[in-house]
Amino acid sequence: MEQSRERNLAMIAHMGGLVPIPWVPVIVPFLVWILKGDESEFVNKQAREALNFQLSISIYWSLCVFLIFTIIGIPIALIAFGVFIITNIVCSLKGATRTSKGLEYRYPMNLRLIQ
Repeated sequence: MEQSRERNLAMIAHMGGLVPIPWVPVIVPFLVWILKGDESEFVNKQAREALNFQLSISIYWSLCVFLIFTIIGIPIALIAFGVFIITNIVCSLKGATRTSKGLEYRYPMNLRLIQ
């Protein structure tokens, strides 16, 4: 696979995190990883990294939803939601920018669920 195509696919995997439609942030890197991951090691690593991050964010948001159902947890959950939204946007943009330059990106707070 040519290098510009690799970069674009990796960038698309990271940019999927910016789509504010439920499940799309998880589906986009998953599809890139499944459909094109075996054609390029760079795309494989970056799509898997983006997928793991979006799964991690989904888990963190689920914990926030659980906290909302506790009286003490409401303010904490609302603050955490904001932090996770900002983190998702910043990290997804940073990942897309770095991979567009051909550099690898590793997310902070990332649970490496898919190896």
